[in-house]
Amino acid sequence: MPATAPSPCPPAPGRVPLLGHAPALLRRPLSFFESTRTDDPLVRIGFGPFHLYLANDPALVHRIQVDTGAFERGRFFEGLAGHFGNPLIASEGAAHSHQRRIVKPAFSRRSVRSHTQDIVEEADRQFSSWRPGTPVAADEALSDLVAAVVLRALFSADLSHDVVRDIRQTLFLIARRLIPRTVFPGFLMSLPTPGNRRFDAAVRRFHAIVDALAQDRRAHPVAAHDVLDVLLKSTHPLTGLPYTDEEVRGEFLMMLFAALETTGTSLTWAVFETTVRPEVQRRMHDEASAVLDAGPLDYDRLKDLSYTRKVVDETLRLHAPMLFTRRARHDVELAGTLVPAGSEIGYSPRAMHRNPDTYDRPRHFDPERGESETGQDLPRGAYFPWGTGPHRCIGEHLAETTMTVALATLVTRWQLRIAPGTRRITESNSSLPHPSSLPWW
Repeated sequence: MPATAPSPCPPAPGRVPLLGHAPALLRRPLSFFESTRTDDPLVRIGFGPFHLYLANDPALVHRIQVDTGAFERGRFFEGLAGHFGNPLIASEGAAHSHQRRIVKPAFSRRSVRSHTQDIVEEADRQFSSWRPGTPVAADEALSDLVAAVVLRALFSADLSHDVVRDIRQTLFLIARRLIPRTVFPGFLMSLPTPGNRRFDAAVRRFHAIVDALAQDRRAHPVAAHDVLDVLLKSTHPLTGLPYTDEEVRGEFLMMLFAALETTGTSLTWAVFETTVRPEVQRRMHDEASAVLDAGPLDYDRLKDLSYTRKVVDETLRLHAPMLFTRRARHDVELAGTLVPAGSEIGYSPRAMHRNPDTYDRPRHFDPERGESETGQDLPRGAYFPWGTGPHRCIGEHLAETTMTVALATLVTRWQLRIAPGTRRITESNSSLPHPSSLPWW
Protein backbone atom coordinates (compact mmCIF):
# COMPACT_ATOMS: atom_id res chain seq x y z
CA MET A 1 0.00 0.00 0.00
CA PRO A 2 1.58 3.35 -0.99
CA ALA A 3 2.53 5.78 1.74
CA THR A 4 0.23 8.74 2.30
CA ALA A 5 1.54 11.91 0.68
CA PRO A 6 2.35 14.77 3.06
CA SER A 7 -0.51 17.23 3.43
CA PRO A 8 -0.19 21.02 3.19
CA CYS A 9 0.09 22.89 6.47
CA PRO A 10 -3.06 24.90 7.29
CA PRO A 11 -2.70 28.59 8.13
CA ALA A 12 -3.35 29.76 11.67
CA PRO A 13 -6.53 31.80 12.26
CA GLY A 14 -6.36 35.56 11.87
CA ARG A 15 -4.40 35.90 8.64
CA VAL A 16 -4.96 38.96 6.42
CA PRO A 17 -3.74 39.52 2.83
CA LEU A 18 -0.15 40.71 2.36
CA LEU A 19 0.52 41.33 6.05
CA GLY A 20 -0.30 37.82 7.21
CA HIS A 21 -0.57 37.58 10.99
CA ALA A 22 1.46 40.72 11.77
CA PRO A 23 -1.63 42.85 12.63
CA ALA A 24 -2.95 40.14 14.97
CA LEU A 25 0.43 39.84 16.73
CA LEU A 26 0.73 43.60 17.14
CA ARG A 27 -2.88 43.93 18.31
CA ARG A 28 -2.76 41.17 20.94
CA PRO A 29 0.84 40.00 21.41
CA LEU A 30 0.25 38.29 24.76
CA SER A 31 -2.57 36.07 23.58
CA PHE A 32 -1.58 35.71 19.93
CA PHE A 33 0.09 32.31 20.16
CA GLU A 34 -2.76 30.95 22.27
CA SER A 35 -5.19 32.18 19.61
CA THR A 36 -3.45 30.03 16.96
CA ARG A 37 -4.46 26.83 18.75
CA THR A 38 -6.68 24.69 16.53
CA ASP A 39 -7.28 20.98 16.09
CA ASP A 40 -4.27 20.96 13.76
CA PRO A 41 -1.01 19.99 15.51
CA LEU A 42 1.00 22.22 13.15
CA VAL A 43 -0.10 25.53 11.62
CA ARG A 44 1.62 28.15 9.52
CA ILE A 45 1.84 31.81 10.49
CA GLY A 46 3.33 34.68 8.52
CA PHE A 47 4.55 38.21 9.18
CA GLY A 48 4.89 39.85 5.79
CA PRO A 49 7.52 37.83 3.87
CA PHE A 50 8.56 35.83 6.94
CA HIS A 51 6.80 32.52 7.61
CA LEU A 52 6.90 30.23 10.60
CA TYR A 53 5.55 26.76 11.28
CA LEU A 54 4.04 26.71 14.76
CA ALA A 55 3.71 23.47 16.73
CA ASN A 56 0.54 23.21 18.81
CA ASP A 57 0.96 19.59 19.86
CA PRO A 58 3.01 18.64 22.95
CA ALA A 59 4.64 15.67 21.23
CA LEU A 60 5.82 17.88 18.37
CA VAL A 61 7.11 20.52 20.80
CA HIS A 62 9.13 17.87 22.63
CA ARG A 63 10.54 16.42 19.40
CA ILE A 64 11.60 19.85 18.13
CA GLN A 65 13.59 20.45 21.33
CA VAL A 66 15.37 17.10 21.56
CA ASP A 67 15.98 16.10 17.91
CA THR A 68 19.15 18.11 17.21
CA GLY A 69 19.79 16.00 14.12
CA ALA A 70 16.72 17.47 12.44
CA PHE A 71 16.50 20.91 14.09
CA GLU A 72 19.06 23.59 14.82
CA ARG A 73 18.69 26.68 16.97
CA GLY A 74 17.15 28.92 14.32
CA ARG A 75 16.18 32.56 13.95
CA PHE A 76 15.52 33.44 17.60
CA PHE A 77 18.93 32.30 18.78
CA GLU A 78 20.67 33.65 15.69
CA GLY A 79 19.25 37.01 16.69
CA LEU A 80 20.86 36.62 20.09
CA ALA A 81 24.14 35.45 18.57
CA GLY A 82 24.14 38.41 16.21
CA HIS A 83 24.24 40.81 19.12
CA PHE A 84 26.20 38.76 21.66
CA GLY A 85 28.70 36.64 19.72
CA ASN A 86 28.19 32.87 19.90
CA PRO A 87 27.49 32.27 23.61
CA LEU A 88 26.36 29.03 25.23
CA ILE A 89 22.68 29.92 24.99
CA ALA A 90 22.89 30.25 21.19
CA SER A 91 25.63 27.79 20.18
CA GLU A 92 25.22 24.40 18.52
CA GLY A 93 26.72 20.92 18.45
CA ALA A 94 30.29 20.34 19.62
CA ALA A 95 30.81 24.01 20.46
CA HIS A 96 27.75 24.00 22.68
CA SER A 97 28.82 20.78 24.42
CA HIS A 98 32.27 22.21 25.06
CA GLN A 99 30.97 25.52 26.40
CA ARG A 100 28.42 23.78 28.60
CA ARG A 101 31.05 21.44 30.02
CA ILE A 102 33.29 24.40 30.91
CA VAL A 103 30.69 26.32 32.94
CA LYS A 104 28.62 23.40 34.26
CA PRO A 105 30.47 23.14 37.61
CA ALA A 106 29.32 26.67 38.49
CA PHE A 107 25.68 25.55 38.16
CA SER A 108 25.93 22.14 39.81
CA ARG A 109 23.95 21.20 42.94
CA ARG A 110 27.20 21.26 44.86
CA SER A 111 27.88 24.82 43.73
CA VAL A 112 24.32 25.94 44.48
CA ARG A 113 24.61 24.37 47.93
CA SER A 114 27.72 26.46 48.58
CA HIS A 115 25.91 29.64 47.48
CA THR A 116 22.69 29.08 49.44
CA GLN A 117 24.00 31.14 52.34
CA ASP A 118 24.72 34.00 49.91
CA ILE A 119 21.11 33.82 48.71
CA VAL A 120 19.80 33.85 52.29
CA GLU A 121 22.01 36.86 53.13
CA GLU A 122 20.89 38.82 50.06
CA ALA A 123 17.23 38.11 50.84
CA ASP A 124 17.69 39.21 54.45
CA ARG A 125 19.50 42.34 53.31
CA GLN A 126 16.79 43.28 50.84
CA PHE A 127 13.74 42.61 52.98
CA SER A 128 15.16 44.02 56.22
CA SER A 129 15.61 47.40 54.49
CA TRP A 130 11.84 47.84 54.11
CA ARG A 131 9.80 49.81 56.64
CA PRO A 132 6.16 49.31 57.73
CA GLY A 133 3.78 51.70 56.01
CA THR A 134 6.35 52.74 53.41
CA PRO A 135 5.45 51.81 49.81
CA VAL A 136 7.91 49.50 48.04
CA ALA A 137 8.28 49.03 44.29
CA ALA A 138 8.36 45.27 44.75
CA ASP A 139 8.97 44.40 41.11
CA GLU A 140 12.17 46.46 41.10
CA ALA A 141 13.26 45.28 44.56
CA LEU A 142 12.85 41.60 43.66
CA SER A 143 14.72 42.02 40.38
CA ASP A 144 17.52 43.81 42.25
CA LEU A 145 17.65 40.89 44.70
CA VAL A 146 18.00 38.33 41.91
CA ALA A 147 20.61 40.45 40.12
CA ALA A 148 22.68 40.68 43.31
CA VAL A 149 22.41 36.91 43.88
CA VAL A 150 23.46 36.01 40.34
CA LEU A 151 26.33 38.49 40.21
CA ARG A 152 27.58 37.26 43.58
CA ALA A 153 27.15 33.53 42.90
CA LEU A 154 28.41 33.35 39.31
CA PHE A 155 30.81 36.27 39.06
CA SER A 156 31.90 36.95 42.68
CA ALA A 157 30.79 40.53 42.13
CA ASP A 158 29.43 42.24 45.24
CA LEU A 159 28.34 45.42 43.50
CA SER A 160 26.68 48.56 44.75
CA HIS A 161 22.92 48.88 44.61
CA ASP A 162 23.18 51.50 41.85
CA VAL A 163 25.33 49.31 39.60
CA VAL A 164 23.07 46.29 40.12
CA ARG A 165 20.02 48.36 39.21
CA ASP A 166 21.79 49.77 36.14
CA ILE A 167 22.50 46.24 34.91
CA ARG A 168 18.94 45.12 35.54
CA GLN A 169 17.30 48.07 33.82
CA THR A 170 19.56 47.69 30.79
CA LEU A 171 18.58 44.04 30.50
CA PHE A 172 14.92 44.97 30.62
CA LEU A 173 15.33 47.33 27.67
CA ILE A 174 17.06 44.58 25.67
CA ALA A 175 14.41 41.99 26.54
CA ARG A 176 11.53 44.15 25.34
CA ARG A 177 12.87 44.11 21.78
CA LEU A 178 13.82 40.43 21.44
CA ILE A 179 10.54 39.09 20.04
CA PRO A 180 10.20 41.78 17.31
CA ARG A 181 13.82 41.21 16.32
CA THR A 182 13.12 37.49 16.07
CA VAL A 183 9.97 37.41 13.94
CA PHE A 184 10.10 40.59 11.86
CA PRO A 185 12.36 41.11 8.81
CA GLY A 186 15.87 42.30 9.63
CA PHE A 187 15.62 45.54 7.66
CA LEU A 188 12.81 46.72 9.97
CA MET A 189 15.07 46.26 12.98
CA SER A 190 17.82 48.36 11.36
CA LEU A 191 15.62 51.39 10.84
CA PRO A 192 16.48 54.37 13.11
CA THR A 193 13.23 54.14 15.09
CA PRO A 194 13.13 55.19 18.76
CA GLY A 195 12.74 51.55 19.83
CA ASN A 196 15.70 50.38 17.75
CA ARG A 197 17.85 53.24 19.02
CA ARG A 198 16.98 52.40 22.63
CA PHE A 199 17.89 48.75 22.00
CA ASP A 200 21.26 49.62 20.46
CA ALA A 201 22.06 52.05 23.27
CA ALA A 202 21.16 49.43 25.89
CA VAL A 203 23.49 46.88 24.28
CA ARG A 204 26.34 49.41 24.21
CA ARG A 205 25.74 50.29 27.85
CA PHE A 206 25.77 46.65 28.87
CA HIS A 207 29.00 46.07 26.94
CA ALA A 208 30.67 48.88 28.88
CA ILE A 209 29.58 47.45 32.26
CA VAL A 210 30.82 43.96 31.47
CA ASP A 211 34.11 45.20 30.01
CA ALA A 212 34.77 47.08 33.25
CA LEU A 213 34.12 43.94 35.35
CA ALA A 214 36.38 41.82 33.14
CA GLN A 215 39.19 44.39 33.19
CA ASP A 216 38.99 44.63 36.97
CA ARG A 217 39.22 40.84 37.31
CA ARG A 218 42.25 40.70 35.04
CA ALA A 219 43.93 43.44 37.07
CA HIS A 220 42.94 41.93 40.43
CA PRO A 221 42.66 38.12 40.11
CA VAL A 222 40.81 36.28 42.87
CA ALA A 223 40.68 32.60 43.80
CA ALA A 224 36.97 32.42 43.04
CA HIS A 225 36.88 29.76 40.30
CA ASP A 226 33.57 31.28 39.21
CA VAL A 227 32.10 31.67 35.72
CA LEU A 228 34.01 34.86 34.99
CA ASP A 229 37.29 33.21 36.04
CA VAL A 230 36.52 30.22 33.80
CA LEU A 231 35.75 32.42 30.81
CA LEU A 232 38.94 34.45 31.18
CA LYS A 233 41.08 31.31 31.39
CA SER A 234 39.36 29.07 28.81
CA THR A 235 40.01 28.50 25.13
CA HIS A 236 37.38 28.69 22.44
CA PRO A 237 36.16 25.24 21.27
CA LEU A 238 36.41 26.16 17.59
CA THR A 239 39.73 28.07 17.49
CA GLY A 240 41.61 26.63 20.45
CA LEU A 241 42.60 30.20 21.31
CA PRO A 242 41.77 32.11 24.50
CA TYR A 243 38.38 33.77 24.48
CA THR A 244 38.51 37.27 23.02
CA ASP A 245 37.06 40.21 24.91
CA GLU A 246 34.03 40.06 22.65
CA GLU A 247 33.49 36.35 23.35
CA VAL A 248 33.88 36.80 27.11
CA ARG A 249 31.43 39.68 26.91
CA GLY A 250 28.92 37.62 24.95
CA GLU A 251 28.98 34.68 27.38
CA PHE A 252 28.75 37.00 30.37
CA LEU A 253 25.91 39.02 28.88
CA MET A 254 23.74 36.12 27.89
CA MET A 255 24.23 34.24 31.17
CA LEU A 256 23.21 37.33 33.07
CA PHE A 257 20.35 37.94 30.69
CA ALA A 258 19.00 34.40 31.03
CA ALA A 259 19.38 34.36 34.81
CA LEU A 260 18.06 37.82 35.58
CA GLU A 261 15.29 37.90 33.02
CA THR A 262 13.84 34.49 33.85
CA THR A 263 14.41 34.31 37.61
CA GLY A 264 13.66 37.95 38.42
CA THR A 265 10.46 38.01 36.38
CA SER A 266 9.25 34.65 37.67
CA LEU A 267 9.92 35.63 41.28
CA THR A 268 7.95 38.84 40.80
CA TRP A 269 5.00 36.91 39.38
CA ALA A 270 5.19 34.41 42.25
CA VAL A 271 4.96 37.25 44.75
CA PHE A 272 2.09 38.85 42.83
CA GLU A 273 0.12 35.59 42.77
CA THR A 274 0.81 35.14 46.48
CA THR A 275 -0.17 38.70 47.36
CA VAL A 276 -3.60 38.53 45.71
CA ARG A 277 -4.39 35.14 47.31
CA PRO A 278 -4.37 35.43 51.12
CA GLU A 279 -4.86 31.68 51.56
CA VAL A 280 -1.69 30.97 49.54
CA GLN A 281 0.25 33.58 51.50
CA ARG A 282 -0.96 32.12 54.81
CA ARG A 283 0.09 28.58 53.86
CA MET A 284 3.51 29.75 52.71
CA HIS A 285 3.94 31.75 55.94
CA ASP A 286 2.99 28.82 58.16
CA GLU A 287 5.29 26.44 56.29
CA ALA A 288 8.28 28.80 56.27
CA SER A 289 7.79 29.75 59.92
CA ALA A 290 7.80 26.10 60.96
CA VAL A 291 11.01 25.48 59.01
CA LEU A 292 12.77 28.58 60.33
CA ASP A 293 11.69 27.87 63.93
CA ALA A 294 13.95 24.82 63.77
CA GLY A 295 16.99 26.91 62.81
CA PRO A 296 18.43 29.09 60.03
CA LEU A 297 17.49 28.15 56.50
CA ASP A 298 20.12 26.17 54.61
CA TYR A 299 20.30 24.05 51.49
CA ASP A 300 19.42 20.73 53.14
CA ARG A 301 16.22 22.14 54.62
CA LEU A 302 14.82 23.53 51.39
CA LYS A 303 13.09 20.17 50.86
CA ASP A 304 10.81 21.02 53.79
CA LEU A 305 9.42 24.01 51.86
CA SER A 306 7.27 21.76 49.67
CA TYR A 307 4.28 24.10 49.33
CA THR A 308 6.54 27.05 48.54
CA ARG A 309 8.11 24.97 45.79
CA LYS A 310 4.62 24.25 44.40
CA VAL A 311 4.04 28.00 44.21
CA VAL A 312 7.27 28.32 42.21
CA ASP A 313 6.28 25.49 39.85
CA GLU A 314 2.82 26.92 39.23
CA THR A 315 4.27 30.36 38.57
CA LEU A 316 6.62 28.88 35.96
CA ARG A 317 3.66 27.18 34.32
CA LEU A 318 1.38 30.20 34.16
CA HIS A 319 3.97 32.87 33.33
CA ALA A 320 6.09 31.31 30.58
CA PRO A 321 7.92 32.84 27.58
CA MET A 322 5.91 33.57 24.46
CA LEU A 323 8.01 31.99 21.71
CA PHE A 324 11.11 29.98 20.87
CA THR A 325 12.14 28.85 17.41
CA ARG A 326 14.21 26.19 15.69
CA ARG A 327 15.19 25.65 12.05
CA ALA A 328 14.87 22.48 9.99
CA ARG A 329 18.33 21.17 9.02
CA HIS A 330 16.78 19.11 6.20
CA ASP A 331 13.35 18.23 4.87
CA VAL A 332 11.39 16.77 7.75
CA GLU A 333 7.85 15.49 8.14
CA LEU A 334 5.88 16.89 11.09
CA ALA A 335 2.31 15.77 11.74
CA GLY A 336 1.84 14.79 8.11
CA THR A 337 3.32 18.03 6.73
CA LEU A 338 6.59 18.07 4.81
CA VAL A 339 8.56 20.98 6.27
CA PRO A 340 11.33 22.05 3.84
CA ALA A 341 14.94 22.41 4.92
CA GLY A 342 15.68 25.88 6.25
CA SER A 343 12.14 26.49 7.48
CA GLU A 344 11.61 28.12 10.86
CA ILE A 345 9.56 26.10 13.35
CA GLY A 346 8.27 27.74 16.51
CA TYR A 347 6.63 26.70 19.75
CA SER A 348 5.13 28.78 22.51
CA PRO A 349 5.78 27.66 26.12
CA ARG A 350 3.07 30.09 27.21
CA ALA A 351 0.49 28.51 24.91
CA MET A 352 1.54 24.97 25.83
CA HIS A 353 1.37 25.70 29.57
CA ARG A 354 -2.12 27.19 29.17
CA ASN A 355 -3.55 24.48 26.95
CA PRO A 356 -7.11 23.64 28.10
CA ASP A 357 -6.70 20.13 26.69
CA THR A 358 -3.98 19.57 29.28
CA TYR A 359 -4.87 21.77 32.24
CA ASP A 360 -8.13 22.32 34.07
CA ARG A 361 -8.80 26.08 34.28
CA PRO A 362 -5.44 26.76 32.62
CA ARG A 363 -5.38 30.52 33.33
CA HIS A 364 -6.09 30.00 37.03
CA PHE A 365 -3.20 29.99 39.53
CA ASP A 366 -3.44 26.79 41.59
CA PRO A 367 -0.35 25.47 43.45
CA GLU A 368 -2.31 22.37 44.43
CA ARG A 369 -2.79 21.02 40.93
CA GLY A 370 -2.73 17.26 40.90
CA GLU A 371 0.31 15.28 39.89
CA SER A 372 -1.12 14.91 36.42
CA GLU A 373 -0.93 18.71 36.01
CA THR A 374 2.51 19.41 37.48
CA GLY A 375 4.71 17.56 35.07
CA GLN A 376 5.15 13.98 36.29
CA ASP A 377 2.19 12.44 34.44
CA LEU A 378 1.82 15.02 31.70
CA PRO A 379 2.61 14.17 28.09
CA ARG A 380 6.10 15.19 27.11
CA GLY A 381 6.10 18.70 25.75
CA ALA A 382 3.17 19.90 27.87
CA TYR A 383 5.24 21.40 30.71
CA PHE A 384 8.86 22.43 30.23
CA PRO A 385 9.70 25.54 32.30
CA TRP A 386 13.43 25.06 31.71
CA GLY A 387 13.25 23.53 28.26
CA THR A 388 14.35 19.98 27.55
CA GLY A 389 17.01 18.11 25.60
CA PRO A 390 20.68 19.14 25.24
CA HIS A 391 19.81 22.85 25.48
CA ARG A 392 17.90 22.58 28.76
CA CYS A 393 18.57 25.63 30.95
CA ILE A 394 21.84 25.08 32.79
CA GLY A 395 20.88 27.46 35.61
CA GLU A 396 17.55 25.95 36.61
CA HIS A 397 18.71 24.70 40.03
CA LEU A 398 20.17 28.06 41.02
CA ALA A 399 16.98 29.79 39.85
CA GLU A 400 14.64 27.47 41.75
CA THR A 401 16.74 27.74 44.91
CA THR A 402 16.81 31.53 44.69
CA MET A 403 13.04 31.81 44.25
CA THR A 404 12.28 29.35 47.06
CA VAL A 405 14.61 31.05 49.54
CA ALA A 406 13.36 34.52 48.61
CA LEU A 407 9.68 33.59 48.98
CA ALA A 408 10.18 31.81 52.31
CA THR A 409 12.19 34.72 53.71
CA LEU A 410 9.72 37.31 52.46
CA VAL A 411 6.51 35.79 53.83
CA THR A 412 8.00 35.32 57.30
CA ARG A 413 9.00 39.00 57.48
CA TRP A 414 6.07 40.74 55.84
CA GLN A 415 2.35 40.47 55.22
CA LEU A 416 2.05 41.37 51.55
CA ARG A 417 -0.54 43.81 50.24
CA ILE A 418 -0.73 45.76 47.00
CA ALA A 419 -0.67 49.47 47.68
CA PRO A 420 -4.11 51.17 47.77
CA GLY A 421 -4.99 53.06 44.60
CA THR A 422 -2.74 50.92 42.41
CA ARG A 423 -3.88 50.75 38.82
CA ARG A 424 -4.71 47.38 37.34
CA ILE A 425 -1.52 45.33 37.05
CA THR A 426 -1.02 44.10 33.49
CA GLU A 427 1.58 42.15 31.52
CA SER A 428 4.21 43.89 29.41
CA ASN A 429 4.83 42.95 25.80
CA SER A 430 8.23 41.27 26.03
CA SER A 431 9.69 37.84 25.33
CA LEU A 432 8.90 36.88 28.93
CA PRO A 433 6.05 39.21 29.97
CA HIS A 434 6.68 41.29 33.09
CA PRO A 435 4.10 42.77 35.45
CA SER A 436 3.50 46.42 34.61
CA SER A 437 4.26 47.30 38.25
CA LEU A 438 3.96 45.79 41.71
CA PRO A 439 3.80 48.43 44.46
CA TRP A 440 3.43 47.08 48.01
CA TRP A 441 2.20 48.78 51.13
